[in-house]
Amino acid sequence: MLTCARIRIALAVLSVCWFVNPAYTQVGSKSAGFRLTDTAGKTHTLEDYAGKVLVLEFWSFKCSVALAYEERMHAIHSRFHDRGVAFLAVASNKNESSEEIRRNAENLKVPFPVLLDPDGDLAEALDATHTPSMIVLDASGIIRYRGAIDNNKRTGENGRIAYVENALNALLAGQTVSQPETKAFGCTIRR
Repeated sequence: MLTCARIRIALAVLSVCWFVNPAYTQVGSKSAGFRLTDTAGKTHTLEDYAGKVLVLEFWSFKCSVALAYEERMHAIHSRFHDRGVAFLAVASNKNESSEEIRRNAENLKVPFPVLLDPDGDLAEALDATHTPSMIVLDASGIIRYRGAIDNNKRTGENGRIAYVENALNALLAGQTVSQPETKAFGCTIRR
């Protein structure tokens, strides 16, 4: 039988769990650090990208929505890489092996490193729930944008709003990102 004291304890535990990473999930706060290995075996940390704008794309080769964005992500990378923006894909799905991720990243010619986040720790710390989900960090590691790449699931749809490109242009111009958060859509990250 539940007593009032047990109910209060249970509610206290739930409230602590609910707010585990609030500092890491808010736009405008410092990003959670990370230390992850890419598909080539190289280790990457947030500190490696200090002083650069960093784009994190939570990515999955099994997600049709993420795959539909491959060409657009290649184009975004081409436009901004030479302007000092760093790009990393993050594979956080528990149901994807490192070998599958490596092979598919090579087949798709992903133009930037794909980090392996097998337990979904970085996805959880940054509150990334879908592939593709985008997190854009400024040169100080502050989250300046979180959400979708754009508002169109298919290339060529009218009325495209280029959320990530708009955020990058604003950051590179020293301006505030006008739309810092949108709703990511796609496939749920499996933890």
